[in-house]
Amino acid sequence: MKYFCFFTLLLFQFSFAQNDSIVKLGKQLTYENKHSEAIAYFNKHLAQPKNSVQEIELLLALADVYKLELKFNKANDHYLRAYKRILEIKNEQLEFLYYVKRAEFYRKRTLYQEMVKQLDKAGNILKKHPINDAYLAKYYSRKAALFTEYYNIADSTLVFAKKSLLYATKINDKDNIFYSRLEIACVYEREMDLKRAIDEFESLIAYAKENRLVQNQADVTINYINVLIKDNQIDKALSEALAAMAFAKKYNLLYNENIFTIKVYELYKGLKKFEKANEYLEYRHELSERYYELEHNQFLFELEEKYKVDEKENQITIKNLELVNKSKELSTNKVRFYIFLGLFLAALVIALLIAYFLNKTRDTNKELQFLSQQNEFLLSEANHRINNNLQLIIILIEVQLSKISESEGQEIQKILKKINSIATLHRHLYQSNDKRHVNSYKYLKDIQVSFSDLFLENGIKTKFTIESIELSADVSMYLGLLLTELCINSIKHAFEQQDQKEIRFQLTKDTEFFYFYYSDSGVGLPQDSIQPKLIEQMCRQLRIKYTITNEDGFCFSFKKEHI
Repeated sequence: MKYFCFFTLLLFQFSFAQNDSIVKLGKQLTYENKHSEAIAYFNKHLAQPKNSVQEIELLLALADVYKLELKFNKANDHYLRAYKRILEIKNEQLEFLYYVKRAEFYRKRTLYQEMVKQLDKAGNILKKHPINDAYLAKYYSRKAALFTEYYNIADSTLVFAKKSLLYATKINDKDNIFYSRLEIACVYEREMDLKRAIDEFESLIAYAKENRLVQNQADVTINYINVLIKDNQIDKALSEALAAMAFAKKYNLLYNENIFTIKVYELYKGLKKFEKANEYLEYRHELSERYYELEHNQFLFELEEKYKVDEKENQITIKNLELVNKSKELSTNKVRFYIFLGLFLAALVIALLIAYFLNKTRDTNKELQFLSQQNEFLLSEANHRINNNLQLIIILIEVQLSKISESEGQEIQKILKKINSIATLHRHLYQSNDKRHVNSYKYLKDIQVSFSDLFLENGIKTKFTIESIELSADVSMYLGLLLTELCINSIKHAFEQQDQKEIRFQLTKDTEFFYFYYSDSGVGLPQDSIQPKLIEQMCRQLRIKYTITNEDGFCFSFKKEHI
């Protein structure tokens, strides 16, 4: 069996080598962002493919081009056509590649749970069959991306990225060499090894230019600008962002142009050049509308229409089957004098009908499963729209804040932070499998990050200790709003003329209760002051009794039963 698998792998690699030159040329057009030429090239060779393997490779490559153009409906159609041919020829190598490609398709749309399922299917094939190096490079590269963007585990990212780089270097796969190195450089950035990250990003930009990898160059520039901002090289970051905008516009990279425009807006805003910032904010809104229309509306509309047509066709098919069955029954009744023959034919017809309907039931179940997946997809798109709208509200409030004085903007700043807290909760809910519970550590850590700029501006040190607790969505919302309100009050009122400013927060648990403890090193509440009304109302909603002390600054705490 082992020798048979080895022989199969050699045979496939020989076939792959024959097809590779044709597919490789088309992929180079894709790397250079010549999408129209690439589509025409792939369609030309699809008209008369040399063999089934080449046909499948061309279909998958063409689907990749449509994915880059945000034409997800066409991309999906070509992926499914390729999968159908793969099942017909029973090729494990190409089935493995298909699952890897589908994983990247879902990653592009931030559907990470679907991405996990596709990579698991590819992993099951890898356990049973040897896979060629080109496909392994792609597989480990997507595993690295998954652990960067979804699981957020740097060590695993490095392991898979280095594996991908090993295979990609072995076969000189420039695209996978690039993205494997990019994942490794992103780990450097997350670990705040900024100099090393900057050097690697600059090397990758040069590598992309040398090999005419247009999309790759745009992708790495996003990371390069981010790390320049973290390294406080603001002027250089602004210069690179403006140049990247022009580059993306030249090559019609709408997604990247949108990202670069956001960066330019944020940099001008940080430099307090509000007229310039507003100019790019307006342009960003225009790009967002174009991008959103391409990415969502067109695909969803065509998808819904497609399934309406399919449903009508299924109804017509069922009626036709019913008419055929009635016709067969009438014909059987007319042949009464052939009693024996009639019984035989009836038994045969029944047997065929049972086999047919069993087969039809199996197909229907598959169709229902597919429709269920599409419903989940549509729900995800609705959540994505809600999240975009919340972010747009936050941006509009930030623009208003830039137009008014600091004293007038304090109340609006409080509202902004509370909206951001709700938006963070919504994001955690719709990205989670469990829509009724939220992980306290991830949620409250995100709220802490949202305050980091304000803490830094006011010279406030923080010490947050948060245990991982699965809390209901309602309790999580009030905890988030409560922490937001307490932080805002401390920033605004606690520190008058103090050099040492510190905010401490703990969320811990035991077998029965979880404990909320918040304190600051400020002046505390005066003895005759009125208890904060909003905090009082939120505690009433949580049904808890809280304690406020002023011994060493302000201290707020309570415990609540953990169900």
